[in-house]
Amino acid sequence: MTGSGLAEQVLALVGGTENVETVTHCFSRLRFVLHDDAAADDAAIGAPPDVVMVLRQGGQLQVAVRSGVMTLHAEVVALLA
Repeated sequence: MTGSGLAEQVLALVGGTENVETVTHCFSRLRFVLHDDAAADDAAIGAPPDVVMVLRQGGQLQVAVRSGVMTLHAEVVALLA
């Protein structure tokens, strides 16, 4: 799954748009800071084939994707607006 479908799915699984404090990205990962970390379903976020792994580090929920992280980030930001 690529494109906005993945963006919508990830947002829902991190606890919805209202649970996202900030989202940034690096070369291969979306980096979420969440209001309520417990609201995120790490296993479900990691299930789509385009997601390589989900980890928590430095107060962030990080979602590593196979490719297109900049596009995915832009789609997530648009859904948060």
